[in-house]
Amino acid sequence: MALELVIIIATTGWMLSKVFKLDPGTAYLSSFPGHLSFVMGIAASGVGNARQIVIIQVIRILMLTIAVPIGAVFLPIDHFEPPVATAFLSPVQLVLLAAGCIAAGLVFKWIRVPAGMVLGAMAAATAAKLGGLYTESMPGPLVIITFVLTGAMIGSRFVGITRSEFIAAAKGGLIATAMTVAIVTIVTVGVAQVVDMPFGQLWLGLSPGALEGMGALGIALGYDTAFIAAHHVIRLLMLSFAIPAVVWWVRRRERLPPP
Repeated sequence: MALELVIIIATTGWMLSKVFKLDPGTAYLSSFPGHLSFVMGIAASGVGNARQIVIIQVIRILMLTIAVPIGAVFLPIDHFEPPVATAFLSPVQLVLLAAGCIAAGLVFKWIRVPAGMVLGAMAAATAAKLGGLYTESMPGPLVIITFVLTGAMIGSRFVGITRSEFIAAAKGGLIATAMTVAIVTIVTVGVAQVVDMPFGQLWLGLSPGALEGMGALGIALGYDTAFIAAHHVIRLLMLSFAIPAVVWWVRRRERLPPP
């Protein structure tokens, strides 16, 4: 996974810098597969063009969200019938579970775990499930509302961006996303030769971002979601160290006199 991240960041960052003439800060911050809030926080401090970065990053998330389920139909992935829910959480259980997830998320955020609210909530819900505190499923309407709000959140990232600005950055975002998906697929093919796991499960675990989407798709396809989530946690932890290192390199490079 570490090698995969290095290849993705190096190649897509180089492409955005050389082909689309983006400054190094914008190019390399746009190339990171994940940690959008962290990346945007750094961009807000004056590294790179925040508008272009958010377009490219959101394009990546959007394309992954759209393309991965379609790819799951055509790629050589073993399909499993998803389990059919027969019992659902009661209102009291939902409130208690939500409170536990929020508390765990705040703790994770306080100790500076990447994507703390998401990972903290996942950890709390998983612990409660494995501990036998509940066995029921989430109510269908609540799941639908959650997906709608997720889509609205992604769309809100485009507020205030002009059409010309969007098109210019979107071209780079599409190519960068295609390169990233190709790299992940090649790496997954190699890993699948030495690891006895379904190709789809490996791909979802090594996918460049969209933690929630990959987890949801893993559940739908019957894969080991713990495996998928663990790899995404490792990816986010690696990015926590990689992003500051690359920013330091970019700033140092910008301070150097031209040859």
